[in-house]
Amino acid sequence: MAEARDLHIDSVLTNMSVQYRNEDMIWREVMPEVKVNKRSDLYWKYAKENGFRIYDDKIGPKSEANEIDFAVSTDNYSVKDHALADYVAQEEIDNSDSPLAPESDANDFINQCLDVSQEQRVSGIVFAAGTYPVGNKVTLSGTSQWSDSADNPIKNVQDAVEGCFMRANTLIFGIDAWLVFRRLPEILDAVKAIAGTNLNGGLATPSAVANLFEVDRILIGRSRYITTKEGQTATFARLWGKHMAALHIKAGNPGIRSVTFGKTFVETARVTTRMFDQKKGLKGSHYIKVGFNSDEKIIASDLGYFIENAVA
Repeated sequence: MAEARDLHIDSVLTNMSVQYRNEDMIWREVMPEVKVNKRSDLYWKYAKENGFRIYDDKIGPKSEANEIDFAVSTDNYSVKDHALADYVAQEEIDNSDSPLAPESDANDFINQCLDVSQEQRVSGIVFAAGTYPVGNKVTLSGTSQWSDSADNPIKNVQDAVEGCFMRANTLIFGIDAWLVFRRLPEILDAVKAIAGTNLNGGLATPSAVANLFEVDRILIGRSRYITTKEGQTATFARLWGKHMAALHIKAGNPGIRSVTFGKTFVETARVTTRMFDQKKGLKGSHYIKVGFNSDEKIIASDLGYFIENAVA
C-alpha cells in the first residue's frame, strides 16, 4: 500500500490565509476627523479669558449695569493631499486562487499603509514635548521613572489629568509605558481598593485605571512600523513611544462654542480610484489608487499634558 503522503498532491487552502495586520491604530480616536467643505479656511476662536473674569455685577436701583465685552479671533486649517497606488495585472486576477482577491487585497494593503503614515503623524504630534505649553509637560528620568525607587505614578497621572485647562477625559499610553504602569504595586493597590474592581490576572485593566482616575477612556498605542529601508531586513518598532499624555478630547464634530485638544480636518475623505491601463502587461493592468487629504491640527494645546519618558 502506498504511503498516505503519496496519495495527496498539495494544493493551496481556500479557507485560510495568513496576513499580518496593523490593527491597533488609535489616531481617529486621538484626533477625530471633522469634515470641511474647502481645502483651507478659517474658524472662530473665542478668547480663553471669556467667561472666567470676575466682574463687579452690583447694580443700584436707578443705575445701569456695568458693560462687559467678549473677544473672538480666527485660526485656520489647510489640508494636504495623501495617496498611494498599485497596479494589479489582469493575469493576476485571472490566475488567482481563492481566497486571494488581488484587487481588494491591493486596496486593503494601500489603506493599511496610509493608516501607518497617519498614525505616525498623529503620534508625532501628541507625543512631542513641543506641542504643549511649558507648564503642561514633565520629563521623568532616573529613579523618577515608573517602576524605579522614587517614582510616583499616581501623582504623575493626577497632575496630568488636572493640569489640563479643561480636565482631561482621555489617557494615552504608549504600549511600553502601559505594560509597566498596569503592574505597578501602587496602581494595583489603588484599583483593588475600588469596590467591584476585578484584576485581569493580577494586572490593572484599562477600565479599572479609567475608573481610578475618573476619565472616560484609556487609549493604548500598540501599532508598529518598519524602521529599516526597503530591501533591508525588516526591523520593527512601536509608533507610540515610552510616554503618556492626558488630553481633553471632544469626539465627533466639535460644532460651535466647543473646544477640544486637536482635530483632523478632512476636505476629501478616503476614496479609491480604479482605472484600466491596456499598455501594462499582455492583458492590461488595473491601476488602484487610494487618496484623501487632511490637516492634523492642535486646537487647544493647554487641553493636554505630556509625561515624557515615563519608563526607561
